[in-house]
Amino acid sequence: MNSALSEVLVAQSPDALVATHPDGRVALWNRAAETTFGYRADEAIGQTVAELIVPRDLRDDEIQMRMEALEGLGARHEVLRQRKDGVPLYVNCNTSAVRDERGEVTHLVSHLADVTGQRARRDADFVHARFHAVLDNAPDAIVIVNGTGRIVLFNAQARRLFGHETAAVIGAPIELLLPHRLQRAHLGHRLGFLGAPRMRAMGEGRELHGVRSSGEEFPVEISLSPIDTEAGRLVMSAIRDISERKRFELALREKNDELERASRAKDRFLATMSHELRTPLNAIIGFTGLMLMKLPGPLTPDQEKQLGLVQSSGKHLLSLINDLLDLAKIESGRVELRLGAVDCAPVLDEVLQTLGPAAQARGLWLRLEPRPDWPAVRADRRALLQILINLTGNAIKFTHAGGVTLSVRDVDGGIGIEVRDTGPGISTADRARLFEAFSQVGDVQARSAEGTGLGLHLSTKLAALMDGRIDVESEAGRGSCFTLILGRS
Repeated sequence: MNSALSEVLVAQSPDALVATHPDGRVALWNRAAETTFGYRADEAIGQTVAELIVPRDLRDDEIQMRMEALEGLGARHEVLRQRKDGVPLYVNCNTSAVRDERGEVTHLVSHLADVTGQRARRDADFVHARFHAVLDNAPDAIVIVNGTGRIVLFNAQARRLFGHETAAVIGAPIELLLPHRLQRAHLGHRLGFLGAPRMRAMGEGRELHGVRSSGEEFPVEISLSPIDTEAGRLVMSAIRDISERKRFELALREKNDELERASRAKDRFLATMSHELRTPLNAIIGFTGLMLMKLPGPLTPDQEKQLGLVQSSGKHLLSLINDLLDLAKIESGRVELRLGAVDCAPVLDEVLQTLGPAAQARGLWLRLEPRPDWPAVRADRRALLQILINLTGNAIKFTHAGGVTLSVRDVDGGIGIEVRDTGPGISTADRARLFEAFSQVGDVQARSAEGTGLGLHLSTKLAALMDGRIDVESEAGRGSCFTLILGRS
């Protein structure tokens, strides 16, 4: 082995030649071995073959092969090995023992020929025979790779998706289908997966990109399925182009950003208008009130009438502004309710005190049905009062004779607060749009007199925020009953 001829033969051999001591430590590592496995001779000599080129999960097999060679049972094996950079490869390994004059083994010499390409073509033939008929017309792009990450099946949808013909990719590394900038990182991920394979569903894991034969990149979603066969472990990938979804998601994000900017602008507007609109209106209403009280001096009947119109119009406009601002707050999610136990009786008394004069001015009664025990509901007191004033105010506005009765009754799972009137009722057609924003129903005279069409819409929104609802029973010509249903505290 020390002769000049032996050195030339070893150096010029096209196959990797590796000589080891009986314990597996490298004694000789030729140029072809450097090329095949990526280690220089000075890096390899003294290390064990197992540490250098044998995947961790195959090291027991390597020990068994070495023991067989030591016993004179050396044979040719096709085995999986790995390069210095971790890239797996298949090699034909033919190991022989070198003995001294006493018959003792001094070295094991292995001829290692890289057959990764041949193995990929053989695996491709096997996979084609086994899976082609089933997978070639699958709706997803299907790519199968062998244990070294070489493509062994490339179905019709994959050909359409990536723009490659089958012959151009069979035997090539799967990284061919990835952008160059991602190939090195993917190699590491692939080796990790092959070391501990598991089923991975579509959409799991990191975001990936593919590259077409034209060089165009596109986002993909991939599922991975390990397959154990007599030809060894394979990995099947189902691949989907998600470009359209990504475009939609981008458009959605841009729209959401636009809506967020609009919402912030609306919030700024509301904060400004809440003060800027209410302040002058309150001044107008206050000053006309003083004048109607005749504090500055007497008024003629015509002046009193005109000032009354100014005051009522100002109050109507203020009510409209308040409704619009309240609706905007609710729809932007800026309403903060404090839910807790609220006694019904005091709230209903406040409704009577607030709206009693309006009912009396129209010649109507406004009364509360007594009951021996007044329950508490789970609500926000301010929101509860606002809903009941809206419902009762509507009932008074649309009732021309008779009156409005408030009552409290027990219902399944909660408490129902009823507002019942003797008005003209609501037609079936009007009931269908009763709770829509800016919707007004009833007779033309009542609609033209006052109202924004927001009261019921706001009320049902507030009820929902308190986990409640508003039911309505009505027939044209027979009055109406609105019931606010809330949870019992």
